[in-house]
Amino acid sequence: MNSTRSVIHSVDAVPASDGAGVQLKRIMSQPPHQLMDPFLMLDELKADHKEALGGGFPPHPHRGIETISCMLVGGFRHEDHMGNRREVGNGGIQWMKSGRGVIHSEMPLPEQDRLHGFQVWLNMPRRAKMDDPQYLDIDREAIPEWPLPEGKCRVLVGSLKNNDIQVQAPVVRQETQALMLDVQMEAGDRVVLPVTLSKAMIYVYQGVVNVAGSDSVISVGQSTLAVLSESGDLELTASEQSGFLVLAGEPLNEPVVQSGPFVMNTREEIEQAFQEYRAGELIAK
Repeated sequence: MNSTRSVIHSVDAVPASDGAGVQLKRIMSQPPHQLMDPFLMLDELKADHKEALGGGFPPHPHRGIETISCMLVGGFRHEDHMGNRREVGNGGIQWMKSGRGVIHSEMPLPEQDRLHGFQVWLNMPRRAKMDDPQYLDIDREAIPEWPLPEGKCRVLVGSLKNNDIQVQAPVVRQETQALMLDVQMEAGDRVVLPVTLSKAMIYVYQGVVNVAGSDSVISVGQSTLAVLSESGDLELTASEQSGFLVLAGEPLNEPVVQSGPFVMNTREEIEQAFQEYRAGELIAK
């Protein structure tokens, strides 16, 4: 019988505002926590009325990160300097590699005044931070599921495998090793996920999930991120109807300097990014 991961640290989401007055919950933020490497930020956007969406996220830059956006309810309209003009709908995901620089906007598309989704910032290794930017979005229908006897598990980023099966997400990335799952369970359901990457976390966005570690069972409630021990399967049960994200990755173990939308390895590189942005050279080839 395989060992199972235990909860070693937890973080509660805090209210925040970003973009043009968009209300959200921030779960990870700067300074990056070593326990969460290679992940830098996790935001949950959940609105039941248009006022909470403010003016969306007008054009803004990024450098040195990948962003992964997952929508559960509603969507958003994406535009960037590369000429992409796309709508990410209910259940869809978006992946964007900022590399040396991207300027983009994200404008909410609520469904009956409701919107619910997440954005993750994933760090890039030093060698790749000045690569060309890339963009990809995936519709709900193209996102594969990991087969479970109970519950539902969508593989958003990366791959999940055991001795019998492998499920690969449509987003095939070349850099930081990472896995992102969206799992939904009914009360009493039990799931075991063969997560092999060393760093792993869950963020509960609905209900209560019990993490069955090798030596303890810890309940994780709504709006809480649980950082898990570094080896073993992920065994979970649901006390009620629940939903959560699984984030897993291999740490980069590199210096991280973040200022606003830029994440680099040194303060000098951050200052250069701001200088190039102000001079209109951030996205110049």
